[in-house]
Amino acid sequence: MIRRAIERGVGVERLARAFNVNLNSINRRANLLDGIAPQAIALLQDQQFTPDVTRILRNMKPARQVEAVELMVASGTISVAHADALLKATPPEQRCDKRASARAKEPPMEQIAKLEKEMTKVHTLYRDAENHYGSDLLNLVLAKGYLAKLLGNEAVKTFIDRQEPEILEHFELVVNTVSMEEAVQQEEAAA
Repeated sequence: MIRRAIERGVGVERLARAFNVNLNSINRRANLLDGIAPQAIALLQDQQFTPDVTRILRNMKPARQVEAVELMVASGTISVAHADALLKATPPEQRCDKRASARAKEPPMEQIAKLEKEMTKVHTLYRDAENHYGSDLLNLVLAKGYLAKLLGNEAVKTFIDRQEPEILEHFELVVNTVSMEEAVQQEEAAA
């Protein structure tokens, strides 16, 4: 709207006075879509978004801009945080900002070595968790049974309540818990 008014001959100063905003704001709004791919503009046409979203989109190449806008529109959240997350997930070859070129200078073999190292670490952690799952679950079931028996003794329960009432609350939560989902719901209800 502002750009059309300027193209039709309305002065920027006059627009600033009419909208009661400063001149920089009018210039920024008039140039809001500069550097944005036409297909992305078409997708954003009926959407509400802050000017910072387009600032982030300018750091992407046109094809990636369209892809990012499609993802934001599909999810129904056209926000700075979402655009920034998409920018960070954008491969260096689809970016046109300075950070992308700095990251692209790193030799691909070093990047692959780093990724392999991270994947090995994640795989090891997963395998350890998988190997210990059964024994950990058994220990939790035994601990729950022991706590139930312990709290079944009224003298012990009264002593813990007098000395450490907070610990008693947690013990009772463990005893009354059937599943992890129920524990989370009980914690949320208590908070």
